Amino acid sequence: MQAGRTAEASAALVDVHQAINSMSDYGYSLWETIVGPTNQFAASALCSNVEEFFSGAPMHDNVDGAALGSKAADVNTLVDGPADDSLWNIVHVLGDWSSVPNILSDVVSKVPMDQMAPTVEATVEFAEYMHGLAGTPVTVCTSFWGTGPSVRMYWGYESMGDWDERSTRGMGDPGFHQRNAALAALPGVEMAARSGVFRRLV
Repeated sequence: MQAGRTAEASAALVDVHQAINSMSDYGYSLWETIVGPTNQFAASALCSNVEEFFSGAPMHDNVDGAALGSKAADVNTLVDGPADDSLWNIVHVLGDWSSVPNILSDVVSKVPMDQMAPTVEATVEFAEYMHGLAGTPVTVCTSFWGTGPSVRMYWGYESMGDWDERSTRGMGDPGFHQRNAALAALPGVEMAARSGVFRRLV
């Protein structure tokens, strides 16, 4: 988003995502960066049927296209570049994800094609260890579409205090650093190429 217009962008994005959710079954969540690059927002949705998702079928019959288009146009006046779109496959889930967390952290690693299998294996082992240590819900995902070969971990929290307590407990454990070192030792893997903490707005 354009620098200096974060509050305006936040309000416009909340408005358009609430409108989309009220007119469809997409169930988008909207996220604002707390830790990481400033003036950035992200939208996410769980997609169980790719063809249906991209066909527009989840839109309701009574959708007000003019109103929705006007809200989207308001957002477009505030962006400073194209959206970075991607599609992720969930490969491993730990903990309770029955509701969308209030706080989300993620870590994305860029991976050479010939290292995807060992990286996924090591990331799943890392996630299981950390979940056992701190109890944090975690999801491991992989992607090739829109990102290049990548492995991602999502961690869910109730609040920033919950994030602080659980992440501090985890990062203070020697096993955390040992497993990070093992991942970093895989040839060509760019560990934590991107990471951040996000607050859910919708």
